[in-house]
Amino acid sequence: MNDQENIVEIVPFQSLPFFEYFEHDLEKIMSAFRLSNSIRIGLKNTRAAGDEVELAIKKFYSSKLFPRYHVCDGHIVDNSLKVSPQYDIIITEKSKNPTLFDLSDKSEIIYYETVYLFGEVKRSFYNKDLIKKFVANIQRFRKEMVRDKIDPHFIEAGSGGIYTENKLTDLPLRNPILTFMFFVDSSKFNVSNFKEVQSAFGDENMPNFIVLLNSGIIINVDSEEYDNGNIKINLYPEFNTKDSKWVLLSFEGDDHKTLSYHYMLILEHLNSTVLSSPDLKKYTSKLFNFSLTNFIEL
Repeated sequence: MNDQENIVEIVPFQSLPFFEYFEHDLEKIMSAFRLSNSIRIGLKNTRAAGDEVELAIKKFYSSKLFPRYHVCDGHIVDNSLKVSPQYDIIITEKSKNPTLFDLSDKSEIIYYETVYLFGEVKRSFYNKDLIKKFVANIQRFRKEMVRDKIDPHFIEAGSGGIYTENKLTDLPLRNPILTFMFFVDSSKFNVSNFKEVQSAFGDENMPNFIVLLNSGIIINVDSEEYDNGNIKINLYPEFNTKDSKWVLLSFEGDDHKTLSYHYMLILEHLNSTVLSSPDLKKYTSKLFNFSLTNFIEL
């Protein structure tokens, strides 16, 4: 065997065409948007038009997050049986049996303990009060809905867990709830309207981010870092203790990059959050409200 036969050609690995995959996802969403426009104008059915877009975005999350996570729309219930309004997108931990009830319209009632995030999906920015209504909803949700906080030192291990000496997050808990809004068409979005809502309700009640698919993503950043030409994103503005500001992260018309970046923000939240299973004893005691009159001695 000569030296020539011993030579092995080294072929470099190819670079992943990351954004091309999201272009495919974007086209599915935009196809649903175009169809929804026809339904809205031709059939005068605003509800069905909105459902078309909502379903496409729900399918986007479902396909990306299967099989670990469960994606649905519906209501969230806590162990006092207080129930939220209906949300377009709810993402939960599938292994923790998140669903209390399946409703006939295919929406679900979800145990709060299993919820990572919820979001509102809109085909367009058709009303100046859309953000205000959702923010008021977030404020009420955080005030009234209750679940046990998971300690920042906690690591989940099997059916239980262990506590570390050092905190695993800078947040005061490991199970923060994330909220967001998603607008496909933001051509009528008004900055002054956004600032008005933010001023009235405060950063602690604002969505963690707002997706304007054809414009960019509204996110909260550290003011000092931003003024010095650096970007430090506050994914959880409600826990921020430093000066911050809201900015639009623009991808200059590359809508697929907006879609992919917002998805990476959601992944960051999913990967860093720890959830608990619902305490069914608490739910059972509230559901059945037993007393001695319910029991017959044998």
